[in-house]
Amino acid sequence: LVDRIQLNTDVTELRWLDAEAAWEVALTHLVPGTGDLSAADRKARVDKEGERSVYVKRERVRAKVVVSCVGILVEPNDWPVDIPGRDVFQGDIIHSARWREDVDFEDKDVVVVGTGCSAAQVVPSLFEEPYKARSVTQLMRTPPWVMPRLEEPFGKDNYARYAPIVFLYLGFLGYMYRELLYILVELIWLAVFQQKNHKWRTKLESSTLACTHSLIPEKYHDIMTPRYSYGCKRRVFDNVWLQSMHRSNFRLTTQPLKRLESDSIILGSPSPSQAASTTISTVAKETPSSKNTVEHLPASIIVLANGFSATHFLHTLTVYGRSGISLHDHWHDRGGPQAYMGTAVHGFPNFFMLTGPNTANGHSSLITSSENTVGYIGRIIKPILSGEATSVEVKVDAEKKWTREV
Repeated sequence: LVDRIQLNTDVTELRWLDAEAAWEVALTHLVPGTGDLSAADRKARVDKEGERSVYVKRERVRAKVVVSCVGILVEPNDWPVDIPGRDVFQGDIIHSARWREDVDFEDKDVVVVGTGCSAAQVVPSLFEEPYKARSVTQLMRTPPWVMPRLEEPFGKDNYARYAPIVFLYLGFLGYMYRELLYILVELIWLAVFQQKNHKWRTKLESSTLACTHSLIPEKYHDIMTPRYSYGCKRRVFDNVWLQSMHRSNFRLTTQPLKRLESDSIILGSPSPSQAASTTISTVAKETPSSKNTVEHLPASIIVLANGFSATHFLHTLTVYGRSGISLHDHWHDRGGPQAYMGTAVHGFPNFFMLTGPNTANGHSSLITSSENTVGYIGRIIKPILSGEATSVEVKVDAEKKWTREV
């Protein structure tokens, strides 16, 4: 496939040409390296340095079939617009998904915004080489449910050393390992995530919370206790983040970020819901999160681990179907993004999506789901590739029925 991959290229528009039974694809060729930038960062660079700093040329090509694999966790959430001071802050602000190797963390005061999966990976690393931060303050809105991460068979080092060799020559073992993991998470889904299994879910919540409390300082027990049911938000699988909370130069707080100054952040009082969830004993110990005063904290670097724009499918890509209406307008008229099996949309022939509407799950591997979708799309487009058909389009009734059932 190497000679068929075209890098440094952004697909900005797809337009169905009914007379040709083909898609017109608008391509924008990028300056090498700028493809790693978010759409917002590219726009900022263009505004500052001109179009030639990002874009090389534009062209349009034809394609019989288009498969969108743009993904979901692509465009990082930007700086919160309701928090002032970014223009006066003198330090670096980076997103966990757009890491910058040129930023020097050593002996710096670092603020991490967020406590999701990315933050749980970033925070422990900031204390180690090559970063060696002076202090790390982590800002949290709501605590996650934290599950122990499954350890690699025979230990992490041995697995990294020998597994590639074993799976290369004994491929069936790799397949069996994947299937066992798949079966495990499906069993967890059946046993815990089903609404009727409240008793089992309650038991898992109790054991998970007990494990979390056993690994973190007592002063964080209250703010690290979720006030929502297990599975309502994405879980964090971790064996390192919780232990890092014992470091003397680490602080976890639920105080909201109010604004930035040149070399510091301003934290406010906890919200009423957060204050209400803080027990009397916790207040007596005067934990960082229970203070009711505005606080200045030194900040040299801010790491945004605040997630992605995951609710806007296809991101900056515009798709015009048979009627000339854009896919996003089509979805707006339907009441939201929808597609038959999360893959095909009526009025948009020969167009398919991986990780489309209603396909992402919160308990299993998206890789397995994507592989199944690839096989499904491959079977559908086979008549087009062989010349037996010019187009394939899902029926509107099938699409609506599928959406209702989902």
